[in-house]
Amino acid sequence: MTIDSILTEWSYRLPNGYPTKSKDYELLYHVILEMTDVTPLVARNIVNKAQGLNEQIEPDDQIDFTQFGVSQDMIDQIQDRYDNLSAEEQADFNKNYRKHTVQSFIAGGYKPFVKFFNILPIGNAGASMGRGEIQILLAVNGSQTGGTATHDIVMSDGQWEVKEIGKVAKLTTKGVLGKEPDSKTFRPGKAGMPQQGDLLSKIRDFYTDVVSPYAEMPDAFEYLKHVVEPASHEQLQQFLTILDKVFVPLMSKVQEGREISYDSGWQQIYNAFKLMHKVFWETEFDSNIQDTRLTIQTGDSQSAYWITEDDYNKIKQGAGDLDQISIHIGEPVENGNSNAVLWFSRIKRSTFLENPDIIITEFNKIKNKFFTEVLGLIAYDTNRPGIPFATTANDWAIIGLSGAQWVFGLRSAYPKYEFIQLQS
Repeated sequence: MTIDSILTEWSYRLPNGYPTKSKDYELLYHVILEMTDVTPLVARNIVNKAQGLNEQIEPDDQIDFTQFGVSQDMIDQIQDRYDNLSAEEQADFNKNYRKHTVQSFIAGGYKPFVKFFNILPIGNAGASMGRGEIQILLAVNGSQTGGTATHDIVMSDGQWEVKEIGKVAKLTTKGVLGKEPDSKTFRPGKAGMPQQGDLLSKIRDFYTDVVSPYAEMPDAFEYLKHVVEPASHEQLQQFLTILDKVFVPLMSKVQEGREISYDSGWQQIYNAFKLMHKVFWETEFDSNIQDTRLTIQTGDSQSAYWITEDDYNKIKQGAGDLDQISIHIGEPVENGNSNAVLWFSRIKRSTFLENPDIIITEFNKIKNKFFTEVLGLIAYDTNRPGIPFATTANDWAIIGLSGAQWVFGLRSAYPKYEFIQLQS
């Protein structure tokens, strides 16, 4: 292979047949690599000479990419991509290599390393790192890879998580990119697995105590109305309607604990608890449930009847008095309506019904448990690859369950959902 043949091929590929800008010399670099067996280092020095640049890259001047703890295949990928940078890009890379803080990296120090954004381990090891981590390691002074044992980026003063969020906009039938999807989420791995005692298990308890028994009642209103004062029958019907429309349809999803969305799931549950609170606790409904009984025993026979709280007080105050009192004796206490009273007692004990905002508190516990372990989260939007932004716990909310993991969403992407906006 002669110099003339290399120059001829280069000239053929140039729009004007000769170089007019610095990028044209980048094409010469690739022609040399294609047509010869020289190393990228030698090819780069030839191009620098052709451009009239005096600096020559010596082997000893090569950057050591082993210092932040990645595998050899990653080092090879980094070196290959570095060797394919233009001379100007290499100079900018060298000037900024591991010189930044996280803050200065976010503020613009990421730019010389954008071409390294999508470097990932090869094969099965790919799950151990995400896109953007190599870009950070190349830019941020003192950064080390965390692998799978810790969080993604390890610094002397703490750790950072790195996540790519969002979905790529799709092409329309006209061949242009459509609207960017609203979804801005990530799942935090082990930290996102539901735990015993967290929100999901408490919601399941509500289903076990209240929703499942309700779903098994043949005619719930007829079954329950005998232990509710007639004045609150309207509230009873409203209460049961909410159970029917919101909680019963979600029964299988709650039991499985895998997929509960933010729009048709958690927002509906939160709204329903607020409505039930108003119906049950902000009316006379809670006090109009007959849970007081009069037991009469004659010989070996015993009977029990429902009475009101007022009638109970009449009996208590008039006991031993010769004056007569008048009370209303209600339905006999049987297994059915006795179970109905037990059902209402579980409703009265429900913390979510008493204070629906406990749901928000529980979401915050899950979210903040993750963020207390890190200094922050460096995020990349899939529609703007290589451009990072730093976030804290306040920027995120738990938006749902997917794949049996809690899903974290960027709060600013979900302005219409109250339960998301209330998390802090």
